[in-house]
Amino acid sequence: MTQQTYTAMRAENRIDMKVTALLVGKQEKLGVETALTADVSSRGAKVISQSAWPLGEKILVSIPGFHFTAAARVVYCCGLPDGKFAVGLEFVVASEPLEMTALATSVRFSYGAPVTVS
Repeated sequence: MTQQTYTAMRAENRIDMKVTALLVGKQEKLGVETALTADVSSRGAKVISQSAWPLGEKILVSIPGFHFTAAARVVYCCGLPDGKFAVGLEFVVASEPLEMTALATSVRFSYGAPVTVS
């Protein structure tokens, strides 16, 4: 029997971007946590959180600097060596589409930080 390998391709590029995001969820009690994005696309984001988030949890994500708010589903949560968590979020419903070209341009000029698209 021959073994087949498959490569997963992202539906779109992600922007390596580090900005503040607010996460609002139930967890044990309703609360707000400030997190830092690691990368963002119009379909979701990876954020670095202080706490673990349950898989499948529906939370509210806000990126205040870009006037963006979305309901999101937690698709993964992995512990990091420093005690924080990498959390993958899939946007379910957004206040408005997150336009990636405008976002990359805005980050480049507003924050003066290099932006990489992967």
